Amino acid sequence: MQSSFRFTLLVFCIFLASCSLSAQESPRVRNFLPDDYARQNQNWSLAQSPEGWIWAGNNGGLLEYDGARWQNWALPDRQTVRAVSIGPQGEIFCGGFAEFGFWKREADGQLRYRSLSHDVRSNRMGKEEIWHIFQAQGCVYFQSFSVIYKYDFQRITEIIPPEAVMFATVIDGRILIPVIGQGLYELMPDGTFGRVPGTEVLKDRIVQFLLPSGDGEIWVGTTNNGMYVLQNGACFPWQHPLNDEFKTLQLNKAIRLKDGGVAVGTILGGIFILSPDGVLRYRLNRSNGLQNNTVLALMEDRDGNLWAGLDRGIDFVQLRSPLAFFDDQAGKIGAVYTATQWRGKLYLGTNQGVFFRPVKLPKEQNNRAFQLVEGSQGQVWELKVYDDQLICGHNSGTFRIEGDVARKISGMTGGWSTIRMPSQPDVLLQGTYTGLACFRKDPAGNWFFSHKIAGFSEPVREIAFDENGNLWATHPNWGLFLLRISNDLGRVEELRTLTKADGLPSDFHLDLVSIREQLFVNTDICPVAPRLEADKKVWFDWDIRQRQPRHKWLEGTGEEYFVMDSMGLWLETSEKRVPLPLQLIPRYENVVLLPDSSYLFCLESGYALFDRRLLHNSPTLSRLPVGPVLRLVQSSDGMLHIPDSNLQFSYAQNHLKFVFALPFFERGPKFSWRLDGYSKNWSDWQSSAEKEFANLSEGRYTLRVRSDVSDTETTLVFRILPPWYRSRWAYLIYISLIAAGFWQLERYNRRRLDRQRRQLETEKEREILVLEVENKSRELSNAAFNLIRKNEALQGLKDELLASPNDARTLQKMVRHIDEHLEGDHDWEIFEESFNRVHDDFFKRLMQQYPDLTQGDLRLAAYLKMNLSSKEIAPLLNISVRGIENKRYRLRKKLGLSEEANLAEFIMAF
Repeated sequence: MQSSFRFTLLVFCIFLASCSLSAQESPRVRNFLPDDYARQNQNWSLAQSPEGWIWAGNNGGLLEYDGARWQNWALPDRQTVRAVSIGPQGEIFCGGFAEFGFWKREADGQLRYRSLSHDVRSNRMGKEEIWHIFQAQGCVYFQSFSVIYKYDFQRITEIIPPEAVMFATVIDGRILIPVIGQGLYELMPDGTFGRVPGTEVLKDRIVQFLLPSGDGEIWVGTTNNGMYVLQNGACFPWQHPLNDEFKTLQLNKAIRLKDGGVAVGTILGGIFILSPDGVLRYRLNRSNGLQNNTVLALMEDRDGNLWAGLDRGIDFVQLRSPLAFFDDQAGKIGAVYTATQWRGKLYLGTNQGVFFRPVKLPKEQNNRAFQLVEGSQGQVWELKVYDDQLICGHNSGTFRIEGDVARKISGMTGGWSTIRMPSQPDVLLQGTYTGLACFRKDPAGNWFFSHKIAGFSEPVREIAFDENGNLWATHPNWGLFLLRISNDLGRVEELRTLTKADGLPSDFHLDLVSIREQLFVNTDICPVAPRLEADKKVWFDWDIRQRQPRHKWLEGTGEEYFVMDSMGLWLETSEKRVPLPLQLIPRYENVVLLPDSSYLFCLESGYALFDRRLLHNSPTLSRLPVGPVLRLVQSSDGMLHIPDSNLQFSYAQNHLKFVFALPFFERGPKFSWRLDGYSKNWSDWQSSAEKEFANLSEGRYTLRVRSDVSDTETTLVFRILPPWYRSRWAYLIYISLIAAGFWQLERYNRRRLDRQRRQLETEKEREILVLEVENKSRELSNAAFNLIRKNEALQGLKDELLASPNDARTLQKMVRHIDEHLEGDHDWEIFEESFNRVHDDFFKRLMQQYPDLTQGDLRLAAYLKMNLSSKEIAPLLNISVRGIENKRYRLRKKLGLSEEANLAEFIMAF
């Protein structure tokens, strides 16, 4: 019975905690489900590396998140990773059952695991599970519930505590360890343990965490006994209203935040965020964003935001964001269309009525939810305060809100937009479903419905006066009106309906907004400024600053205004452009400036508050000072490359995939890229954090990557080397081959020229020899002819002497002397010598083949070789022509010629 009562009380306390959130704004929580990171539900430990990546110990292994993608790795035997810690050189230390070690990123960008537990020589290691990793005094400590392993980056030392221990904590350089059943101990540098004085009260408590307070105090969180404070050797319960609640929710984890506050994680009640002075700022659980109420790990990242490892999933809590959210997940108040603060209360106009609660909830009313204003049920379009009276434009008319009651003051349906007459402060003009309504004050100063303005019955969603006093009004669906109302406000004297034909970019979905005291018309294309000339000609100035089509402006304060475009919602100030991760109600976008200078954004399931005081000092509002990080480049051969300034790829690797990331976690960033040398234009914004380029030609490229949350552009220069047949070495080979070819061609030409030269020289020598032979032949012929003439002359002289009657003796002597000349061999020897010079070896060859030839036969053959006739040969041989014929006959016989053969031709061809 008693246990049943305690259980009921526990459930009731949890119910109260969740109910209080129905009236409390909280930071935006981004959920990462198991499906997102593709591993199991439970996440036991969290850490952040110097690059900004988030690491988590999960039941399924080690998880990594770089802002764009989740990756995971497994321990050798796929153990659960209970603990994660980042080492001084970027090591990712991990621990699980019977295993601990670290991961290290290698040159190829991949993580490689090195086991340290294999170096442990103790039998205990096979039975221990590492639940906690901490670093102190230049060493890394791996802690199970019964053993601590100290790693000094050289060797591992085993430390045995007095009893089973919980999680150790390093405070001011001291290693404090809760020992179950004994209190707190300090681990000394020599490996011994010393009891912390005053902690005996904790010996029957299970201590889950220790927190330094900064003023010498240590907060001690126990599982079922709430929080204690250790100070000056004394340990006593934490004196705080939350402590009783903590006793029922099972404290599990806690961390001290950078701003001095504290985040406390529980098993049953989610997360409590306390300010530096101990005041509760937020309660986070399933009712306002967490996936699960069981908090297994907590970590504050370098930007001051909170990460929670849960029993199911991982959650990111945007603590440093100036935005706080009220999420009406149960749908009890509906979609918020308008809001205001009045008399210390926040009023919301929703599609279900008007709801209110105190702006600041006293502690005793912390569980108070929004209350419905009686009589306000239905669609609310507008809440505005005029002269300390709250006027409500409603679907069924217009109401004056008096505390928690709505009193109808007008039956004209659809009180869309109400403004004060510029020259008559006691008159309100309202646009409704059926035209324009006029409100005035009664003698008591209360607003009341005066009359409907005649001459105009179109539905009017928004109305506004320009600087010249012209009234502009928009139809809820189509068209823009320009009206002139009579001085007595009784009727519309002049009406013009303006459409696209009059210069508007679009006819549909128009509304009015005042930006920096200038009236603009939002259209489907872009905002335009209406102008009315003295001749009543209307024209429009297009927004020349439009960044992209289909954007609209929303009113802010002073120089500030809001822009909605395809990228989302942005706050424009005179100094910067701030992204806001919000989705307003389509076509009914509304941002309300509250009296405390905060902006309230109307959302479909609640609202968001923007603290303008954080506009200039919130890291979330500033564009990131760094651009996207190029993590890896994968080439077509599957190899991974770390991006650097000397990155180059072979032509066979010209299919490249670039992987980039950005440590921005408020939402998934979008990326755009441009590859100089491949494209001149930036790509469209895309959520994917990788880009592939196929079949890149050789050359130098510059990859440029930007994100929608950073003003910084990241660049990577790389080269695609030409194919081997177009490489530098190939060209050297080609040049060498060409040079060798030219050299061979030159050699060939030289040889050919040498042959031609030699041939020419030979031909020239031959010609010279021919000429010499011809000359010698002519000389020989001339000599022969001279002999012939001489012999003929002598023969004639001989004949004459014989016929002369002179002295016979004397004549006989002359005859003998002439015979000696005619028959002498001297002339023949001269002739033979000349003949041999012309016809080399003629006689020798002739004698070799015909050895029977006589000297006379040789002489006849020589004369025939010279192509002399028988008549010409006869004087040379000093015989008659008949004798020559006989000699020719005998020579033919010796040469073996037939009668048909020509002797002269045979001799000349020989």
